[in-house]
Amino acid sequence: MGLHVRISSREFLYLLVIKGMNDKGSGATIFGIAKALGVSTASAYEEINHLIKKGFVERRNGGIYITDEGIKEMNSLIRAHRVVETLLVRAGIDPDKACELAKMFDYALPEEVVEKLYEYLGKPSKCPHGKDIPQL
Repeated sequence: MGLHVRISSREFLYLLVIKGMNDKGSGATIFGIAKALGVSTASAYEEINHLIKKGFVERRNGGIYITDEGIKEMNSLIRAHRVVETLLVRAGIDPDKACELAKMFDYALPEEVVEKLYEYLGKPSKCPHGKDIPQL
């Protein structure tokens, strides 16, 4: 597994918005992404180019689409978040507070640490909020 650097929370938000637009059957647009995230079109344009360079999104048929690699990265962060959240709740922290706390550092945890925590917790299939923990 090695030390895989996870996507940032900003990258995650962009991928989430793009995937949401793709799931509705169309390519995302710079304007649509900027509007959804409340950023300037220039900022959205710059971040999309960054995500294209990383291989997480691609331009095709006049739209922006998430790649398999982008989906994998999103699922990796979702998994880290939900595993950390589960750990915190089991340690006695309220589920909503655990969610807020997990957001502070879930993206910084190496995959191997998340895997060890997942095994330690008995390989839960759902987080404290009842959402699936993605398998990688």
